[in-house]
Amino acid sequence: MKVGLNPGFLFSLYGDKVFFNEMIEGANIASELGFDSLRLEVYCDEEYEAFTKENIKALREHYQKLNILSDYFVACAPRNKLATIDEARRKEGLRDFERNAEIAAEFGLCDTVSLVCGAPEEAVVSYLDTYPGAPPSMIVLPSHLTWAQVWDTYVETISKCLEMCQKRGLRLAIEPLPMTVMNNTDSYLRLAAAINSKDFGIVMDSSHLHYQRESLPISIEKVKGQLMSFCVCDNNGVEDYHLSPGKGTINWTEVVHTLKKIGFDGTLDLEINVTDDPRKEYAEAKIYLEKIIAEVG
Repeated sequence: MKVGLNPGFLFSLYGDKVFFNEMIEGANIASELGFDSLRLEVYCDEEYEAFTKENIKALREHYQKLNILSDYFVACAPRNKLATIDEARRKEGLRDFERNAEIAAEFGLCDTVSLVCGAPEEAVVSYLDTYPGAPPSMIVLPSHLTWAQVWDTYVETISKCLEMCQKRGLRLAIEPLPMTVMNNTDSYLRLAAAINSKDFGIVMDSSHLHYQRESLPISIEKVKGQLMSFCVCDNNGVEDYHLSPGKGTINWTEVVHTLKKIGFDGTLDLEINVTDDPRKEYAEAKIYLEKIIAEVG
């Protein structure tokens, strides 16, 4: 296992809107800090403008020049549109997701699109304030909706997203998010059973799962053979912050041990959203994790 960077690294440097110049500069900073993996993302609709064909080509060449890997492309922007029951909005979400798949394929360094799970827009009452774009804090279905409708529609929608990825030679990984259609490890397993494809897997975000009182070692065991990506961040188990590992209550030795036990050989992607000094904090987090990885053996 190696330590890499989630797109949250760029988020911590530049805020929740990251464009072409920031992506280039962020890759330079990542390289200077000794990282050889940095994943890119469309976090909000405004960021699509950064991914012109010319910019995608320039990003690919810059990453190759720096010897930085970026094997996953994160589709965050369409998450809630994909979870809605409203047919017109869902079609818009599918169109947007296909743009993400096209960007990933054009970029040429990715083999997977990573989708963040969303909540039905018509069910969201409020959002967490732990960071910009945080998950809902409460969802309540309106009287005209049932959970069965929401779930069955989401299974159909995610199946279409997977087809868009497979058409381009890509896999699809999905990240559970609190208060969404697929909020935890067991709901992922239910979704995976419905999708039933070797090209479909899970992205585990340690902070989101720890916040929901999941035992990370047990959750990791549950998805053996299906874990495509692991995001490293910490919190106190009460608030869904994304702190540096070691600054919350997660037992990272047990996490790394279990990841090794199930044969996970991917990158541990740091995602620290709460920091006043991103360069220093990410550099220290890299050393912290690498020490644990070495100790676990």
